[in-house]
Amino acid sequence: MQLGAAADRSEARSLFRASKHALISTTPAPAAARRQAAPPKSRASSTPTRHNARQAVSGSTVPVAQRGSLRLVKELGLLGPRDKMTEEVARALLQRFEEPLSDGDLAVIAKLTRLDSEALRVMAGMIGPDGVADEAMV
Repeated sequence: MQLGAAADRSEARSLFRASKHALISTTPAPAAARRQAAPPKSRASSTPTRHNARQAVSGSTVPVAQRGSLRLVKELGLLGPRDKMTEEVARALLQRFEEPLSDGDLAVIAKLTRLDSEALRVMAGMIGPDGVADEAMV
């Protein structure tokens, strides 16, 4: 049998065998063929993303939280388009959130936050009389 005869040779019994030719050339690749490293990139400035290009170009000195609360107050109908935020309006806004929100209030909040109005309605219904959320009944 040939299998038995091949197994007797020491070359066939080893896991690896010696190659007659070099598998990897010993000469390194020319230096000109290497790619030069890209110059370091400067850190990108963190500019806020806006949905309106005109607003993105013009910077605002009013803090984001103040702009958001003013927009919420105007959309809820507590302020007119040219009115300024006062302490009375701030108290009225806080009072609005102390009592159950109407469907119109939930629709305004859903529009401004781009959240699902049905999910907001469910969350508003979970608030108990002591101000903490009850467990959801699923």
